[in-house]
Amino acid sequence: MSATLKETAYQTIREKLISGHFPPGSRLSDDSIAREIGISRSPVREAINQFVSEGLVEYRPRCGTYVRKPTLKELDDLWGVRVAMESFAVVEAVDRLTEASLQLMKEFNSELLVVVRDCRRLPNQLANEELKQRFLQTDSCFHLEILNSAGNDRVLKIVQECRLMMFIFGATHSAVRVTADMMLQSQREHDLIIKAIENLDHNNAREWVGTHIRTTRARVMAQLEQVSLL
Repeated sequence: MSATLKETAYQTIREKLISGHFPPGSRLSDDSIAREIGISRSPVREAINQFVSEGLVEYRPRCGTYVRKPTLKELDDLWGVRVAMESFAVVEAVDRLTEASLQLMKEFNSELLVVVRDCRRLPNQLANEELKQRFLQTDSCFHLEILNSAGNDRVLKIVQECRLMMFIFGATHSAVRVTADMMLQSQREHDLIIKAIENLDHNNAREWVGTHIRTTRARVMAQLEQVSLL
C-alpha cells in the first residue's frame, strides 16, 4: 500500500476533523472519503485505523467508525497537560532564544490584533467561524513558535497531539463563543509572555504561559459545561 496515499487520506480526514466537518459522534465512511479524494478505500481505512489508535475515532462493532465524544474530564486533562508542557517549554525557549524566533512571535501577536479589529466590526463583536478559525490558527502559530524554540521534539509532539484533540473535541465547536474582548485578552497575555522571553526572565515567562493557558481553559470549559455538549 502506498504510504503517500495513506498520508493523503490521513491529512484530509485530519483537516475535516479540525474544521468541524466531522464533529464528535459523526460516522466516518471510508467509501465516501475515498470517492471524495479519488483513491481506493484501503489507504482510507488505514488512515482511519490510525485515528482509532490515537484515540480520536472509535470502532463500534456492526456499526462502523465514529468520531469520539470525550468527557469533560478528558478535555480538562488535555488543558492540564498543556499547562505543564508549555510552562516547561517556554523556560527552554528563553535559553535558546534567537532574534528570528522572537520576531516571529511578535508578528503572530500583531496578526491577532488584526483579527480583533475585524471582529470589532461584527454585530456584538462576536467572531464568526471564519474569524474564529483565523484567531485559532494564529494563536496556534504563536504557541508553536515557543515550542519549536524550546528544541524538545517530545514535548512538541505531546502538545501538538493535545491541541489536535482539543480542536476536534470541542474547542472549535460553534457553540464556543469568541468575542473581540476575549481575543484581545489573549493577545495581551501573549505580549506579556513575549516581554518575559525577551528579558530572559524564566520565572515570569513560565508564570505567564501557565496563567494564559489556565485562563483560556476556564473560559472554554465553562462554555462547554453550560451548553452540555458532552
